[in-house]
Amino acid sequence: MRRFLRRVIGSALIVIALALVGAKAWIALEGPYIEALPPYPYCAEAERATRAGELTVAMELAEAGGCADELANARQGFDRLGARLGRCLSGVWTGVGDDAYGITCAVASDVVVFGDVRDLTRQGVAWLRGEETDEVLAALSAAGIALTFTPQVDAGVALLKAARRVGSLGERLAKSVVRLVRQRAWKPLGGMLTDAGRISLKVGPARATKVLAYADDADELASLVRYVDEVRSPLLGLKWGGKSATRLADAELYSKALVRGAPGLRLAARRGGKALLARQPLLVFAAKSLWKNPEALTALVAFIARRATWPWIGLAAGLLIVTGGAIFGVGRRPGALAAA
Repeated sequence: MRRFLRRVIGSALIVIALALVGAKAWIALEGPYIEALPPYPYCAEAERATRAGELTVAMELAEAGGCADELANARQGFDRLGARLGRCLSGVWTGVGDDAYGITCAVASDVVVFGDVRDLTRQGVAWLRGEETDEVLAALSAAGIALTFTPQVDAGVALLKAARRVGSLGERLAKSVVRLVRQRAWKPLGGMLTDAGRISLKVGPARATKVLAYADDADELASLVRYVDEVRSPLLGLKWGGKSATRLADAELYSKALVRGAPGLRLAARRGGKALLARQPLLVFAAKSLWKNPEALTALVAFIARRATWPWIGLAAGLLIVTGGAIFGVGRRPGALAAA
């Protein structure tokens, strides 16, 4: 009985060694995988951004990482009443905002038509004086007056104007707006403005102006709407994954990739669902065959992929094989050894 147990233990160690080598080889051939990447240090980066005075960046990182203390610290510095009120009044009067509050108030002034009249008047005065005018702002102001009938359209006009002022409205998209206004093609223009408005209402005007930088035409704008509706922290995804992030319609894939930061999002955008270890048929089959929790097996394989390099795998496998072989052969009679 003891000899049988020794043989079972020795065989098991050898099988484990071969499994380690096989798992590493499989990962190297089929990977890389999101689970093998280290988690992104959201809280530490949010704290660093706060110390550097990058408060909007800090809040965005803290929200994405669920860092309550870091988020509170960043907001405390950002939400100073006097400075906030001044930024808001400046945004309403000039239509230009330097931060979230200024942009939000500038957008609010456009939503209530005041901003459209203000901008159209200023562009007209500049034209009469022979000064440089912005035909995009003029076209958007005219569209805002002509199409003031739904919150989404109003928000879309305001958002595009704010994006134009901060330089995040692409030239191709801007020229499309001007062309549609000149043609009085109100229906397609209304659809475009509605899409922009949905983004603004979803993530807020300040972030929405940055999101618009990733749309060069109406189709890309529609893709951004779907993307913003389906995922959390969409702006971080765009910053790290670029336009390819909008293809990540899979909420589970996006969520797991976001935990790993920029490398995770780029990997997910490149490989799609194949970047998840948990979705690999071989891993699922192994988990079912061993009657074990798939998540635990995924975590083990991820650990091997992330921390165990080939030299360590070779060393561990060698030790297991030697140990297993020694245990397997212990207790064999000398006569049996000689006969062998």
